[in-house]
Amino acid sequence: MPQPATTLQDMPPAAARLCLRVERFLLDELGFAPRGQELILAYSGGADSSALFYLLMALAPRLGFKLSLAHLDHALRPESGLEAHAALALAQTHGLEHYIQRTDTAALARTLKTGAEEAGREARLRFLRGLRDAAPRRWMVFAHQLDDLAEDMLMRLLRGTGWPALAGMTALDRRQRLLRPLLMTSRAEVEDFLRGLGAPWLDDPMNRENAFLRNRVRLDILPLFLRENPSFLKTMAGLHRMARLDAGLFQSLLRPAAARVQDGFIPRAALQGLDKALRLRLYKMELDKLGRGQVLRPSLLRLDQAWEQKKSGALIQFPGGKSARVEADGIRLAPNLGKEPQGF
Repeated sequence: MPQPATTLQDMPPAAARLCLRVERFLLDELGFAPRGQELILAYSGGADSSALFYLLMALAPRLGFKLSLAHLDHALRPESGLEAHAALALAQTHGLEHYIQRTDTAALARTLKTGAEEAGREARLRFLRGLRDAAPRRWMVFAHQLDDLAEDMLMRLLRGTGWPALAGMTALDRRQRLLRPLLMTSRAEVEDFLRGLGAPWLDDPMNRENAFLRNRVRLDILPLFLRENPSFLKTMAGLHRMARLDAGLFQSLLRPAAARVQDGFIPRAALQGLDKALRLRLYKMELDKLGRGQVLRPSLLRLDQAWEQKKSGALIQFPGGKSARVEADGIRLAPNLGKEPQGF
């Protein structure tokens, strides 16, 4: 069978137009100039990562970046070894540097005392972060698209996430060197792109199992929203863009206060004069720096109440082993500060 086109000149017009639209998204909307960088694509063989592979192959000569391919075999299904071999063959066919690894996800789930889905996500992040951190100009590239973003926003709504984090995953994170070029591209557009190229992709049967929340949102909840509003994905894209603007505003307003924070200690001078909404966002921003673990709104409100009431010594626990202790001259944030006093 002929290989799918990997240059704009050889692609069907519709496929080439999608490539150029993603290029504009990267350069104009995100302000990301990838020239001289290495983009390490997290490749699974599914529709999304397959489409992003061919799209980035077409854009690499134009934008001057190096494309590499990374695949993690989670060892959860009998066919996973064949998928890893297919990823290796694809990279070798196109002369790309590649990183293929196998991990025992079931064992990791037992160690972390979590489900296979969460353990698989953690294993993939560890793998990709290790690759990224091995060189300063490397970026992790994920193939999440607009449907994934809508699903993420609905799941955050279910968990009670606040604004602007409610608007879902980010397309560009410079601190983590993380990029999602397809975040404003729908799943239907992704699959049309692959059909236009004549490119195959794999369907993961685990995506149809209702045991996972994301799958239930994808299969049961999101279709209800689309039935009520066929333009729901565009609506979510608009909210996401507004949230990015609002997040930038909050960061700007918090910059003077954040500059006063040293080693997880927020001094009184940083909190004085801040509106409650900004204090809550400052707490969350600093707690997020301590590692993984969702910062829950009720705990943030309890922390701020303790600060307002000058309850020196009050200790608030957050998921991920993170804690906040109110002191006379500020708030100290750190992992495992101790146990929360009874009755608080």
